[in-house]
Amino acid sequence: MKSFLIFTLIAILTINGSFAQQRKIIILDSISSLPVKYANIDFLNGFGIFSTEDGALLIADENIKSIEISHVSYESKKINLKKTTNLVVLLKPKIIQLHDVAIAADTKLKVVRTLKTNPKSHQDYNMMYCSAIGLTFAFKINSIDDKIKYLKSIEIPLFTKANDATNKIYPEKKYPYKTLIKVELLESVNDMPGENLYDYSNYEVINSELIKDSYTSNFGKKIKIPENGLFVAVTIIGKIDENNFLIFEMPYDVNSKFPEAKLMKSILPNIPIVESQKETSTCYRFNYIEDSKWKKIEKPSIYLKNKDYPILDIGIGYKIDVME
Repeated sequence: MKSFLIFTLIAILTINGSFAQQRKIIILDSISSLPVKYANIDFLNGFGIFSTEDGALLIADENIKSIEISHVSYESKKINLKKTTNLVVLLKPKIIQLHDVAIAADTKLKVVRTLKTNPKSHQDYNMMYCSAIGLTFAFKINSIDDKIKYLKSIEIPLFTKANDATNKIYPEKKYPYKTLIKVELLESVNDMPGENLYDYSNYEVINSELIKDSYTSNFGKKIKIPENGLFVAVTIIGKIDENNFLIFEMPYDVNSKFPEAKLMKSILPNIPIVESQKETSTCYRFNYIEDSKWKKIEKPSIYLKNKDYPILDIGIGYKIDVME
């Protein structure tokens, strides 16, 4: 009998959707009064969301009493919602000293060869990991020898079509899909993701109609791979509409009779996984869980209860320029 990693006993409860009361919040830059898009909104209950392009969000769960708002470019702020219906929140910009991604001393080097690996794609939905709002995957890119190397792109395998297994489990999923992601670079510390590297971040759209079985993220700047490697982190922001605007939705459904029972919403893309590879490794974490730590993938989202699984990876592909 199959069990589900994401879905627990609360899946059998009757879902009432949103509470009647909705609180609207607008997040603005305290100096320019411009909207702060894609700000990180922590509900402090194990879940969270991101603000829209207009800096807006609607909170449909009346049991949320406070939130914490953060953004890489702004000072974080905790908001008490107990007596709040509608609210404008002003965030103070941080003073950030940026570091150039391209290493000036390497500009005279020439590309002597390009290393390329293909993503590990397949169509076995029993070896699948699901996406969710606020979930981050981190993919390790190694520097194999003492040659100077630059990362050009990564290629993430994806399921882009419906399947009987996913239709039965997630009947609300719609194909094709468009999903907003955030791509960042992280240090490698003891082969685990560390702090941000090179101050690199980019928002990208995965459009299943424009890809076959993988999504390619290209780096427009020269990304030098340190001797101990680096991690490429991909965070799931949410679904977007036909105009590439973020669709606001709560990350879970709540039963009004059982407010503590929260059913996480899984969104596309679903991602094929494989047994751990030597070339790369995958870590993940949910950004809104208290003391969230990076973990390895130990089971597929749909798994056999009594089966032992090896450590699993998302088998990404990549292109690397070797310089001399």
